[in-house]
Amino acid sequence: ASNPDCHINRAFAAFDARAPEVRPEIHVAPINAIERGVMEGRFHLGIIPNHRPSSSLDYFPLFREQMYLYCATGHPLFRVPDRQLQPATVREAKYVGIGYHSPNMKITRELGQTRHATAYDQEAVAHLVLSGRYVGYLPEHYAGSFVDQGVMRPLLPGRFQYVCEFSAIVRHSPPPSRVVQTLLEELVRAHA
Repeated sequence: ASNPDCHINRAFAAFDARAPEVRPEIHVAPINAIERGVMEGRFHLGIIPNHRPSSSLDYFPLFREQMYLYCATGHPLFRVPDRQLQPATVREAKYVGIGYHSPNMKITRELGQTRHATAYDQEAVAHLVLSGRYVGYLPEHYAGSFVDQGVMRPLLPGRFQYVCEFSAIVRHSPPPSRVVQTLLEELVRAHA
């Protein structure tokens, strides 16, 4: 909801105008649970970060999220200026990573980071980062208020960062119902 590129709220407003009798039921869950729910037909539609496409799902790109590696006050790297930081020093810091297959896991491997703690959502990552004992990736928009308060900062943002792209997903077969198709159209339109 805090991502300025995410317009799901606009899509729901337009969807409600077109289908006011529909009563949406919304769940927040890890990527794998959303994918599985859509594949099994328990969820009609999902919104997930792109990470490994499935041939049983159709993907509709929506928005992006800029991710940076953050530390907080109390962490040994917090007061070290970027010009004095070495990538190897950042890689050696205790790292909290997401505990399910995601873009976060992929970038961790690519950048040679070792997970010392596991979290299953960004709120949990933020708490561990705010402890001053761990570094972790958070969306720029999410961490922004902590940065503004002076309690969190990104580390070598030119290197320790990635962009996460989000898509709406529906089952490839059977095709979406008219109601789901209407919501999907409004999601795509809101992010065009």
